[in-house]
Amino acid sequence: MEDANIRSISAKIQHGTYKFSSARGVAVEKPNKPGSVRPIVIPRASDRVVQRCILDALISDLAIQATAFHPRSFGGIPKREGEKLAGVPAAISAVLEALSRGLTHVVVADISSFFSCIRKSDAINLIEKHSSDSKFNTLFRDAIKVDLENHEKLWKYKNLFPYGDVGVGQGMCLSPFLGNLVLSEFDQVMNDGDCVCIRYVDDIIIIAPSGKAASARYRKAKTLLGRLGMNFSDEKSSTKPIEATQPFEYLGIEFSNGLLRPSSKSRISISRRAAEVAAKSLQSMRSAKQIKDFSDEYSIPKTLNKISGMSRGWANHYRFCNDLETIKNVDRALSRIYTKYAKDAVDLANLRMASSNVELATAFLGYKGLSGIEFSPLKWSIDRSANV
Repeated sequence: MEDANIRSISAKIQHGTYKFSSARGVAVEKPNKPGSVRPIVIPRASDRVVQRCILDALISDLAIQATAFHPRSFGGIPKREGEKLAGVPAAISAVLEALSRGLTHVVVADISSFFSCIRKSDAINLIEKHSSDSKFNTLFRDAIKVDLENHEKLWKYKNLFPYGDVGVGQGMCLSPFLGNLVLSEFDQVMNDGDCVCIRYVDDIIIIAPSGKAASARYRKAKTLLGRLGMNFSDEKSSTKPIEATQPFEYLGIEFSNGLLRPSSKSRISISRRAAEVAAKSLQSMRSAKQIKDFSDEYSIPKTLNKISGMSRGWANHYRFCNDLETIKNVDRALSRIYTKYAKDAVDLANLRMASSNVELATAFLGYKGLSGIEFSPLKWSIDRSANV
């Protein structure tokens, strides 16, 4: 964004005249769940800048930090000063710390349609307890409103997108903060006494000294959430307490009596996605008859880099896990996909080479040469008679 635009936005904010524009709603289909969508709200660029500034101002306030960022809440929270871990690794470390204290049972639960259930008025009331700046409070109130410019096109999913007081926009930088803010009392109450409740946005795990205590704390959680207009997802929540010596999953991590590994779902997913990347490239290569039919997006070098990048990204995400053999097994599977693709792709390039379609074969190998370049030669007029 240009400096002039930034100055204009800043002036409007200072004079209290900044107006938020309507956002764009996008219904994104959830992976492996046909017909199920995630309602994403995309504000305009200038609005995103202002919302980010509001968020920075809020999280720099020590009193608001103390309210919104409970020590056992980890999602959407900046890395805490002096802490080595943040995000998922920090949450998993907190689970291990609780288990090391002798707590024996867990309940894992997911808050259903979390962002769609947050009441804006709850967040506004909490902010106004800390801020007496009416101009800022008005700006904050306007920033979290959701008005969709394309609401008519989204009629099929109108019940999923936030309207009025209930619901905040997924995709807005303020939304995770709002979730942490409205659940601040929940976090406090759930961690009183002999149980531990760790929360990562809408994913929680209760760790208790007995199955009976875990069940009681889970019932308390349902009561507290009910007061906020929220509830747990039956599909994604434990039906009963699990002994910590038995396998259980939290945040995509499988806890197996001393071993931490990526969940089975994650292990299967990364191999499937790598195989899909390879298959799309091979399909594109097989169907291309001439160079104009082939996109270099599916060339051998780019496809190999994509698979390699996926593998390293996946492993990096789980680098805190201690079951290295399971991670190595996944890496071996990805390596097989990688090498098989390389062999099949080079064979296809050789076939094109053998049929004298050298230009297409070299495109498969990542070289497009002059293809797609439009030349505009300069004229150089020479008086030939002058050399006679």
